[in-house]
Amino acid sequence: MCDVSDRFFSAVRTLSGDGPIKQRLVAAWQEHLDNLPGTQVPHSIRAKFDSLREAIYAVGPANGESAVHASVRKMSPVDANRYATSILLMLAELVRVKGSGERIAFVKQGRPVVTTDAAVTGVIQLRNTAG
Repeated sequence: MCDVSDRFFSAVRTLSGDGPIKQRLVAAWQEHLDNLPGTQVPHSIRAKFDSLREAIYAVGPANGESAVHASVRKMSPVDANRYATSILLMLAELVRVKGSGERIAFVKQGRPVVTTDAAVTGVIQLRNTAG
Protein backbone atom coordinates (compact mmCIF):
# COMPACT_ATOMS: atom_id res chain seq x y z
CA MET A 1 0.00 0.00 0.00
CA CYS A 2 2.77 2.42 0.90
CA ASP A 3 4.53 1.87 -2.43
CA VAL A 4 1.27 2.48 -4.29
CA SER A 5 0.62 5.70 -2.35
CA ASP A 6 4.20 6.83 -2.94
CA ARG A 7 3.87 6.26 -6.67
CA PHE A 8 0.63 8.24 -6.85
CA PHE A 9 2.16 11.02 -4.76
CA SER A 10 5.15 11.20 -7.12
CA ALA A 11 2.82 11.23 -10.12
CA VAL A 12 0.87 14.15 -8.65
CA ARG A 13 4.13 16.01 -8.01
CA THR A 14 5.03 15.53 -11.66
CA LEU A 15 1.58 16.69 -12.74
CA SER A 16 1.88 19.84 -10.65
CA GLY A 17 5.15 20.87 -12.31
CA ASP A 18 5.78 23.18 -15.23
CA GLY A 19 4.92 22.54 -18.84
CA PRO A 20 1.92 21.60 -20.93
CA ILE A 21 -0.56 19.22 -19.30
CA LYS A 22 -0.07 16.54 -21.93
CA GLN A 23 3.69 16.42 -21.33
CA ARG A 24 3.15 16.28 -17.56
CA LEU A 25 0.57 13.49 -17.94
CA VAL A 26 2.93 11.41 -20.08
CA ALA A 27 5.78 11.94 -17.62
CA ALA A 28 3.62 11.13 -14.58
CA TRP A 29 2.40 7.93 -16.18
CA GLN A 30 5.71 6.71 -17.57
CA GLU A 31 7.84 7.61 -14.57
CA HIS A 32 5.53 6.53 -11.76
CA LEU A 33 2.44 4.54 -12.73
CA ASP A 34 3.08 2.60 -15.93
CA ASN A 35 4.78 -0.37 -14.32
CA LEU A 36 2.39 -0.55 -11.37
CA PRO A 37 0.73 -3.98 -11.56
CA GLY A 38 -3.05 -3.84 -11.40
CA THR A 39 -2.98 -6.48 -8.68
CA GLN A 40 -1.21 -4.02 -6.37
CA VAL A 41 -3.81 -1.31 -6.86
CA PRO A 42 -6.40 -1.32 -4.06
CA HIS A 43 -9.90 -2.38 -5.03
CA SER A 44 -11.28 1.05 -4.09
CA ILE A 45 -9.48 2.72 -7.02
CA ARG A 46 -8.86 -0.22 -9.35
CA ALA A 47 -11.69 0.58 -11.79
CA LYS A 48 -10.51 4.19 -12.11
CA PHE A 49 -6.91 3.06 -12.55
CA ASP A 50 -7.90 0.51 -15.19
CA SER A 51 -9.90 3.19 -17.01
CA LEU A 52 -6.88 5.50 -16.93
CA ARG A 53 -4.59 2.74 -18.24
CA GLU A 54 -7.07 2.03 -21.05
CA ALA A 55 -7.11 5.71 -22.07
CA ILE A 56 -3.33 5.99 -21.86
CA TYR A 57 -2.97 3.02 -24.25
CA ALA A 58 -5.99 3.78 -26.48
CA VAL A 59 -3.90 4.58 -29.55
CA GLY A 60 -1.27 2.26 -30.93
CA PRO A 61 2.31 3.43 -31.38
CA ALA A 62 3.05 5.19 -34.66
CA ASN A 63 5.89 7.05 -36.32
CA GLY A 64 8.42 6.04 -33.69
CA GLU A 65 6.43 7.27 -30.72
CA SER A 66 5.11 5.08 -27.91
CA ALA A 67 1.45 4.20 -27.44
CA VAL A 68 1.43 6.47 -24.38
CA HIS A 69 2.71 9.45 -26.36
CA ALA A 70 0.32 8.75 -29.25
CA SER A 71 -2.70 8.33 -26.97
CA VAL A 72 -2.04 11.47 -24.95
CA ARG A 73 -1.26 13.47 -28.11
CA LYS A 74 -4.70 12.53 -29.47
CA MET A 75 -6.45 13.62 -26.24
CA SER A 76 -8.01 17.03 -26.02
CA PRO A 77 -6.50 19.32 -23.38
CA VAL A 78 -9.75 18.93 -21.43
CA ASP A 79 -9.43 15.12 -21.47
CA ALA A 80 -5.76 15.27 -20.47
CA ASN A 81 -6.69 17.54 -17.57
CA ARG A 82 -9.50 15.16 -16.59
CA TYR A 83 -7.10 12.19 -16.48
CA ALA A 84 -4.57 14.23 -14.50
CA THR A 85 -7.33 15.12 -12.05
CA SER A 86 -8.28 11.44 -11.77
CA ILE A 87 -4.72 10.65 -10.64
CA LEU A 88 -5.03 13.31 -7.94
CA LEU A 89 -8.40 11.92 -6.84
CA MET A 90 -7.01 8.39 -6.66
CA LEU A 91 -4.20 9.67 -4.43
CA ALA A 92 -6.78 11.45 -2.26
CA GLU A 93 -8.68 8.17 -1.85
CA LEU A 94 -5.49 6.34 -0.88
CA VAL A 95 -4.64 9.03 1.69
CA ARG A 96 -8.19 9.01 3.06
CA VAL A 97 -8.08 5.26 3.55
CA LYS A 98 -4.62 5.36 5.07
CA GLY A 99 -5.55 8.22 7.43
CA SER A 100 -8.83 6.73 8.57
CA GLY A 101 -7.31 3.42 9.54
CA GLU A 102 -9.72 1.54 7.29
CA ARG A 103 -8.51 -1.74 5.91
CA ILE A 104 -8.27 -2.34 2.22
CA ALA A 105 -8.87 -5.77 0.76
CA PHE A 106 -6.59 -6.57 -2.12
CA VAL A 107 -7.69 -9.11 -4.67
CA LYS A 108 -5.11 -11.54 -5.96
CA GLN A 109 -5.98 -13.62 -9.01
CA GLY A 110 -9.69 -13.03 -8.49
CA ARG A 111 -9.70 -14.06 -4.82
CA PRO A 112 -9.73 -11.75 -1.80
CA VAL A 113 -6.70 -11.85 0.44
CA VAL A 114 -7.94 -12.63 3.94
CA THR A 115 -6.66 -10.56 6.84
CA THR A 116 -5.07 -12.34 9.78
CA ASP A 117 -6.11 -9.69 12.29
CA ALA A 118 -7.71 -11.54 15.24
CA ALA A 119 -10.34 -8.84 15.67
CA VAL A 120 -11.42 -9.15 12.08
CA THR A 121 -12.90 -12.20 10.45
CA GLY A 122 -12.82 -12.46 6.70
CA VAL A 123 -12.02 -9.65 4.36
CA ILE A 124 -12.94 -6.06 5.03
CA GLN A 125 -13.38 -4.15 1.85
CA LEU A 126 -13.34 -0.41 1.65
CA ARG A 127 -16.78 0.95 0.98
CA ASN A 128 -17.49 4.21 -0.76
CA THR A 129 -18.91 6.35 2.04
CA ALA A 130 -19.34 9.38 -0.21
CA GLY A 131 -22.41 8.16 -1.97
